[in-house]
Amino acid sequence: MNTLTSNKMSWLMKREYWEHKGGFFWAPAVVGAIMTLFLAVSLIIGVAMGKHDGFNINGAHMNNLSSAMDAADRTQFVQALTQGYMGIGAPLFMVLTFVVFFFCLGSLFDERKDRSVLFWKSLPVSDGDTVLSKVATALVAAPLIALAFATVTSVLSLIFVVIAAAFMGVNVAGDVLASPAVYLAPLEALAILPVYIAWALPTVGWLMLVSAWSRTKPFLWAVGVPVLSGALLSWFNAMFDFDWNVSWYWQHIVGRGLLSIAPGSWFGMIHNAAELRVEHGNVGMTTLVTESWRAFASASMWIGAAAGVGMIYAAARIRRWKDEG
Repeated sequence: MNTLTSNKMSWLMKREYWEHKGGFFWAPAVVGAIMTLFLAVSLIIGVAMGKHDGFNINGAHMNNLSSAMDAADRTQFVQALTQGYMGIGAPLFMVLTFVVFFFCLGSLFDERKDRSVLFWKSLPVSDGDTVLSKVATALVAAPLIALAFATVTSVLSLIFVVIAAAFMGVNVAGDVLASPAVYLAPLEALAILPVYIAWALPTVGWLMLVSAWSRTKPFLWAVGVPVLSGALLSWFNAMFDFDWNVSWYWQHIVGRGLLSIAPGSWFGMIHNAAELRVEHGNVGMTTLVTESWRAFASASMWIGAAAGVGMIYAAARIRRWKDEG
């Protein structure tokens, strides 16, 4: 029975992937390719100009950078590369935010709009399984695909930077390859996935609830209701001097309801990003993992997750009895 359920969920998730391959696969693939190409062209131009015109550093003109870097500078350069290179793929996680947002918003609305829900309901698949497959696709499959492309983009960019540095007289290839941080960084990024899954639940739940309930214009309902209610609360608070803590509503209701699918958003809502421990001039991946897992010690994490699960359950129930006429 467990194997049958697992196979069913696997096929349901494959269905979601193939129906939304443009967002899940091609969007990060294209953005990653453009970023890599842009960096490569920029480095080629920079190396060519440096070879032709030389470099002016502290008033001294030189043809390469080897004499401008002492042992400490070289060590710091290698540490910055090895500990921060995964940050190059950060724009792909911004793409993930938009992809997951609009996938969840249309997940149950679109199938009613094109009437495909009638076909899917004729199959021996429960509404709960269907909704859970969409949740798993949004919170597990999509982030893993984005992380894969971010890793490839970051590794290629790191290779290009090392090659460009070698052309400018700074050969750090051996030091970079010998650093454990290079190999641990993708695994550390993967270790943040459980935090993302739990943190994003309220936004996924809200968007899917609206998608299951609204008959038209789900975007306006999903965004307009919390934003307009927040604007009204702010207006009443200002007009009548009620001394309400409106900022709490904007952060914990509007922010958590609409922006929790943005990777790393927990830093702005729970932790102060400025308080992150800086290692060798940059925030290392180990620090990001540690600080991210601290979110599980916050009540906001668990309350939001519980609210998200409740809304996902409500979305499955609504899908069961929603009038398709």
